[in-house]
Amino acid sequence: MLANNFKKSLLALNVGLILSAGASGVAYADESKAQEDVEVIEVRGIRASKREDINNKRFANAVVDSITSEDIGKFPDKNIAESLQRVAGVSINRGFVGEGAEVSIRGVDPTLTQVQLNGQFVASTGWFSQAANRRSFNMDLMPSEMIAGLEVYKSPVASIDEGGVGGTVVMRTRKPLELDANTFYGSVEANQNSLADETGFGATGLASWKNDDETFGALVMVSQLEQIGRARKSENYWEEGWSASGIAGFDQDRERTAFDVTLQYAPSDNLDLGAHFLRTELDAFNTNQNFLTINGTKYENGTGPYVLLDANAPNTPDNRRYLQGTVTEAAWLAQDTNTRNAVMTSNVMDFSASYQGDTYKISGVIGKTWADGGNGGNANGLWGQPVNAETGITVDIDMALANSMKMVPNRDLTDMSWQVNQGGSLAKVELEDEETYAQVDLDLEVDFGVITEIEAGIKIRSHEFTSSAYGATLKDGALAGKGIADFSDGNMTDFSEVVTGGTPTSYTQLNGEKYWGYLNANVASWAENKADWNRVKEDVLALYTQGNFSGDGFRGNIGVRYVETETESQAYDGLLNGKDTFKGDYSDWLPSFNLALDLSQDLILRMSAAKVMTRPGYSQLAGGYSGLPTSEPESGRLQASRGNPAIDPFRATQMDIGIEWYYDDSSLFSVALFNKDIASFITTIKVDETLTSVPVPGTYEVSIPDQGRGGKIEGAELQWQTNFGNGFGALFNYTYVDATGETDDGGQIQLPGSSRNSLNVTGYYESEVFTTRIAYTARDEFYAEGTALGNGNDSFDSQSFLDASFTWHATENLDVTLEGVNLTNEITYQRFGGGLKSLRVVTDNGSRYSLKASYRF
Repeated sequence: MLANNFKKSLLALNVGLILSAGASGVAYADESKAQEDVEVIEVRGIRASKREDINNKRFANAVVDSITSEDIGKFPDKNIAESLQRVAGVSINRGFVGEGAEVSIRGVDPTLTQVQLNGQFVASTGWFSQAANRRSFNMDLMPSEMIAGLEVYKSPVASIDEGGVGGTVVMRTRKPLELDANTFYGSVEANQNSLADETGFGATGLASWKNDDETFGALVMVSQLEQIGRARKSENYWEEGWSASGIAGFDQDRERTAFDVTLQYAPSDNLDLGAHFLRTELDAFNTNQNFLTINGTKYENGTGPYVLLDANAPNTPDNRRYLQGTVTEAAWLAQDTNTRNAVMTSNVMDFSASYQGDTYKISGVIGKTWADGGNGGNANGLWGQPVNAETGITVDIDMALANSMKMVPNRDLTDMSWQVNQGGSLAKVELEDEETYAQVDLDLEVDFGVITEIEAGIKIRSHEFTSSAYGATLKDGALAGKGIADFSDGNMTDFSEVVTGGTPTSYTQLNGEKYWGYLNANVASWAENKADWNRVKEDVLALYTQGNFSGDGFRGNIGVRYVETETESQAYDGLLNGKDTFKGDYSDWLPSFNLALDLSQDLILRMSAAKVMTRPGYSQLAGGYSGLPTSEPESGRLQASRGNPAIDPFRATQMDIGIEWYYDDSSLFSVALFNKDIASFITTIKVDETLTSVPVPGTYEVSIPDQGRGGKIEGAELQWQTNFGNGFGALFNYTYVDATGETDDGGQIQLPGSSRNSLNVTGYYESEVFTTRIAYTARDEFYAEGTALGNGNDSFDSQSFLDASFTWHATENLDVTLEGVNLTNEITYQRFGGGLKSLRVVTDNGSRYSLKASYRF
C-alpha cells in the first residue's frame, strides 16, 4: 500500500513507463494494482520524454536519474556515454577518436562505474593492448537506437547488483508486449568527420509483433553503422624514462553490426516468460602513425627548462634533459606506425520468468554473456633514419610551450626517399570475457506497520577473463630493402591545431591495410608469449533482503546485500614452463537505506546511506609479469608490471541528502549534497624485484597494485529542468566535487576522474514541424589516464563541447535529422602530473556530423 499521494493521476503517468524489471529500485505499480482511470501517455517528443524522466526521478525509492528515448530510434545522442553527461553529477572522458568512452558519477574514477543491460552484467573487451583490462563496459559496442532508456543509480538498493562505488548505469531494451502490434521502424544515415574526406553509412531496422490476445510477441532489431573516427595529436615523452616527441595521427573507421531478438510470452495475467539474445560486433581497424624525434643518451645544444635523467643523481649537465633546443644526435627521426585489425564481439543470452500471485511475485533469470576481442594483430613499423652528423638530420624542439609543441626537422616529411624501414614486427593480443549467472527474486506484500513489501533474492555468478599474447617470426628478408614508399597512401594532414613554430603539418601516410596484410602474408611462425598469459576466475554468491516502506508522506527502503567472492588467478611461473595459481577470497555486508519525505505535494526531501564496493580490474588481479623487455633497453632501466591476486576491492561508505521541488508536471528544481568515504582505494606502487628466469635478468622496477589509504569525495549537485511554454524548454545541471585521497606520506592528491566543477546546459524547441536541441557541456581540469599514454597522474585541462541537432517532421511518420557534435572543434590538452607539468598530449578530434532519415509505422 503506497502512500495516499501516490494514488493520484500523477502516479498514473508513470505506470508502464518506469522499469518493469523486478530488479529495479524505482517505485512502480503493477497493472493489477493500478487504478482503472490510469492515463496512458505515448512518449513521442522531447517534452514528453523529459516529463517521463522527471516522473521516474520523483517516484523513485532511491537517488535515480533517467534518460528516456523520445521514441524508437530517437535517443538524444548517437553515443550512450555522451547522453549520460547530460545527467546531473555525471561527467565523461573521451576516447581515441573523441567520442564519449568513460563515465564518472559524482567525481568517482570511471572504472568504478558499473554498467548493466536490463539489470545484468555485459561482457566486453577492448582493443588497445597497452590499456589495462577493466570491468567497464565498452560503450562503443552498444547502438543507441537499441536503448529504450537509461537509469543512473547514485544510491544503491539491496536488490541491485553490487559493484558500483561511483554508481550504476542500467541500459534498458524494449519488449514486444510493451509496443503496439506490428510496429516497424527503419532508418538510414550518413556521417562525416571534419578531419576526413570519407563518409560512413548506416541503417537500422526494427519489427515488433504480438498476437491479437497480446499473449505472445516477438521483436527483432538489426543495426549496422560505419563511423569515421580521427585524431590529430602532438605528443611529448621528454619527462619519461625515454625522451621523444611526435606528431601523431590516428585513423579508425569503425563498423558496428548489432542484432537483438526478444521473445515474450504471457499466457495469463500472472505469468510472463521471456527470452533475449543480443550480439554486437565492432570492427575497429585502426592505424596510428607517429613521426618521432627520439633522443638518445647524448643531447647537445640543449637550452631552457630541463628535467633530470635521474632524480637521485646530482644536478649536472650530463644529467639534464632539455626541453628546448636543437637535437643533433638522437636515436631516430622516424615514423613509428602501428596498425591493428581489432574486432570485438559481445553476446548476451538469457531466459526470464515471473509469476504474480495475489500477494507475491516470484521471478528468475538464467543467462550467459561472453565476449572476445584484442588488437587482432599489431603490425609495427619504424621508417626513417638516425639523427647524427653522418645523416645531417637535426630537429629544433620546444616542449615547454603552454598550448602547443614545436618539432622542426631539416627534412621534408613528405619525402619518402629517406624513410627506409628500420624494423618491423607483428604481435597480437587475444582477450576473452564471459559470465554465467542465475538469480531468483521474491517480492512479498506484507502488513508489518510501515513495511508494505519484502524483497529477497539469491544470485550466483561465475566469471572468467583470459588474456593471451602471441608474437610472429617473419620470413627471412621480409622487410629487407623496404621503405614506406612500398606501402604509402598519400599524405596525412590536418595537424595545424596541435603544433606550432614551423612544425610540419603533413607527412607521408601509411596504407595500414596494405602493410598489415603484407606482414601477415610473410609470417613464418607464431609463438605464444607465455609471460603475458593470465586468467582470472571469480565465483560470486550474493544474497539480499530488502524492506520497502511507505506511509502518509514518506516512502523508501532498507536492506542488506551479502556477497562472497572467490578469486583464482593463473599465470606462468618465472621459468615459463608451468602455471602458478593464486587464490583469494573476501566477503562484504552492504547495507543500504533510502528515504523520501513528502514535505508538501510538490516538495520532497530525499536521504540515503549505504556501503558500496567495486572489485579490482582484471589486470590488477593478474598474477604474471607484463612488459618484460626481450633485450637490454637503451635507457638501461629495467621495468615491468604485475598484478596482485590478493588485492581487496574498492570499498566506500556514502551518504547524501537533497531537496526536490516539482513545481509543475514538467519542471524540477533540486539540490543535493553527497559524501563518499573511501575506505579502500587501489593504487599503484613501484618496488624493486630481482628477476632471473626472464630474457633480461636483473633488478626490475615493478609496478604493482597496492591497497591505498583511502580518500573522501564531497560535493553538491544542482538540477533545473523546465518547460517555458510555446515549445521552448531547458535543462541545467551543475556539480561541485572535492575528491581527495591520502598518499603514503600523509599528503593529499586529487582523485582520478574528478573535476571540481562541471555543468551541462540543454535548450530545445519543439513544434509539429520541427524540433531543435542545443547542448553545452563543460568540466574543470581532472586527473585521468590518457587515451594513448598516461599513468593516472596526468591531468587534462578544462574542456567544453557544443552539440546540436535539428529534426524536420516531414510527415507523421517520417523524420529527417541533422546532428553536429563538437561544433566548436574543442582541442584537448593533457599535462604531466609532476615535474615541470609540461604538455603531454594535444589532441584535435575534429567535429562530427550525421544526417539521418527515419520512418515508423
